[in-house]
Amino acid sequence: MQKLFLVLIVLGVSLSISARSMAAGSPPVRYVGGIAWGFTELTFNEKLDADTAFNTLTATGGISRGKFYSSVAVSGSMSTENISEEDEIGSARRTDVDLNFGYRADANWAFFAGYRAGSTDIDFTIRDTETQQKEHYREDGLFAGVSYTIPLGRPGNLSFTLAYTRYNTDLKFTAGFEEDDDEDDEEPTEFDDLEGEYSGESDGYSIGINWVVPLGKALAMRAQYKVNVYDLDLSVDGARYQPAQRLVYFNLGLLYAF
Repeated sequence: MQKLFLVLIVLGVSLSISARSMAAGSPPVRYVGGIAWGFTELTFNEKLDADTAFNTLTATGGISRGKFYSSVAVSGSMSTENISEEDEIGSARRTDVDLNFGYRADANWAFFAGYRAGSTDIDFTIRDTETQQKEHYREDGLFAGVSYTIPLGRPGNLSFTLAYTRYNTDLKFTAGFEEDDDEDDEEPTEFDDLEGEYSGESDGYSIGINWVVPLGKALAMRAQYKVNVYDLDLSVDGARYQPAQRLVYFNLGLLYAF
């Protein structure tokens, strides 16, 4: 939550600076707000038994002046989703924050960079004992990329994005779920057997498609599809783990410019 407040503060400062720096004859400042419904699908095969899809609601805001723009998007699951891990069942929720700064080189090409934070929080219950424990997978860090836009006339604009991501990860795995009476000290610990809290790094890529269709002078419909894929890099007691994680985002909503 503190990171979310930090992101919103940075956005507010950038908006204030942009507005105050406007001089006579300079390009006008344009503001955009929007809301969208969609889903976020999490794939974490090394830890969870199945993919989990969250119904999400996303609020966006942005500002642009000339060739420069910035935007923020805050997304949260509308309800908890069922999740499972071996003998445990649980309910999970997902939140994401994206802060983006960009430069439009021309009508087609743009370059951008920003900050992204996401969290999957789970309340687990052991089936046999009804013991409850909490687990989370969180990541935050920087990204940079490029986008290419194809103007389609009345059907709107179709954009493709590609970005490199670099995250810090914060993982908490539930403890005491399994008791092994036949302990074998020589058998290596697998990633899904880890217990406790760990920190590491991850890097990967993000690809996306955006379609914006004008519905009037100030109103537009936007559809977004994005895939984030990255590999965690975690060292525990001399062992190195590099599990893969994938997040798929899709949302459909409205944008209003003023």
